[in-house]
Amino acid sequence: MIAAAIDIGITGAVAFVDSRGTCAVHDLPTLPDGKDGRRRLDGRGLGELLRNHIPAGEVCVIAFEDVRPRPNPNRGTSIVTEGALMRSRGVVEGVLDCLRLTSRVRVVQPQTWKRHFGLLKAEKDASRTKALQLYPSAAHALQRKKDHNRAESLLIAHHALTVEMA
Repeated sequence: MIAAAIDIGITGAVAFVDSRGTCAVHDLPTLPDGKDGRRRLDGRGLGELLRNHIPAGEVCVIAFEDVRPRPNPNRGTSIVTEGALMRSRGVVEGVLDCLRLTSRVRVVQPQTWKRHFGLLKAEKDASRTKALQLYPSAAHALQRKKDHNRAESLLIAHHALTVEMA
């Protein structure tokens, strides 16, 4: 069984883990979105990543966080940032629809998977540390502090695999 997880966002990531303990992690593919230097999720690129790692007919589960718009100036988020996040979620849902993978999708609350790993109030770098404990072979992809999105996608995938196999 393969579990794929998507940490939604322009700087998000997609991870794949299987019941043998192997993993792969990639940044989400993006494209330029006009002249202002902003980027948007590349649906075609995401679809290719999913198909490359989940062969047709393979048993799989796909999970992503239940992202919702919550503008919060104290957190450094704006309505524009939150709008981009929701746009990214729409791209992910559209790709999963096109690939006919929606029956295998699990939307998980951030609190649910973080509680599972004891990371509810932890700093983002704690996710990277936990992912490295579970998947030491991913060390090359989790070297930098800014790789926390990759780590979170690995943890969400591991959580999905654990829940599905229970």
